[in-house]
Amino acid sequence: MIPSPGDRDPERQKKKIPELPKADALQPYDLPILPKGAHQKHLAPNMCLQSALFGMVRRGRRRYLEKKRIISFSGVTVYFTGGELDQGDLDVFLHAVHLAARQSGENPRKGLVKFSVRGYLKALGKKPGKSGQEWLLNSIRRLSACVVEVHFGDWKETGFGSIYGGSLIYDFYYDSCRKEYYLRVNSGLESLFSMGWTPLQWRQRLQLKTGLSKWLHGLYSSAEIYPMRVETLLVLSRSRCGRLADFRRKLKRSLDELQAIGTIKSWRIDRHDKVFITRKNRADER
Repeated sequence: MIPSPGDRDPERQKKKIPELPKADALQPYDLPILPKGAHQKHLAPNMCLQSALFGMVRRGRRRYLEKKRIISFSGVTVYFTGGELDQGDLDVFLHAVHLAARQSGENPRKGLVKFSVRGYLKALGKKPGKSGQEWLLNSIRRLSACVVEVHFGDWKETGFGSIYGGSLIYDFYYDSCRKEYYLRVNSGLESLFSMGWTPLQWRQRLQLKTGLSKWLHGLYSSAEIYPMRVETLLVLSRSRCGRLADFRRKLKRSLDELQAIGTIKSWRIDRHDKVFITRKNRADER
């Protein structure tokens, strides 16, 4: 029989729930070596923009992946373990890196990022209500619980090379009373930035309404991309569209959106189903 509240051991009721260490007691953690300008702009490793690492995820259908090979044309082999990441997670990750770089000059505790829930969500163009708070916490959980493996060298042919493996966020602390977070980005992130990086037009990105539009924004911001078939973009973006025709319609709407906000000058799909993009000259982020 389950005891009623009055029957419970009074000694147990007196016991306090152990408290987590206060944020001020967190040990310093080395900040990764980031490119110059990371404190002024949102910089993204090209590997994150030119792959399916942050792909399309349908609401309520996020899968857990175990050492899943990530399709990429950034010149390296990438494996991923964890809950699928999407473009919202990429926004959370990039802003954490940006804050880490910005706060490192004012905070002697290197790598320790402090922020309010409201301020962080506002920076991502999200409403600071209950659903937004839960979304942010879940995203930080995924970025902390994942492992991204980057394999350098020709493992298949020679068996020689090196591996970088780590989560994107090292750990986090949340004070629910103050609605404040402290987190530490992974100090090994410089391995990802060393393969190339891109400054993103953050205000442009926040105007985009869909995950596909954001994925294309990152792709076409990061490199001079050769014409690719619609089917290739479907696979590379990890789209869940069952039919190519459905993806093509979404792709056209997203390309129109990129053209409207000034990311690209024009686009067209030829009779071979290849997408041709004319980009504007890259301008400094405002």
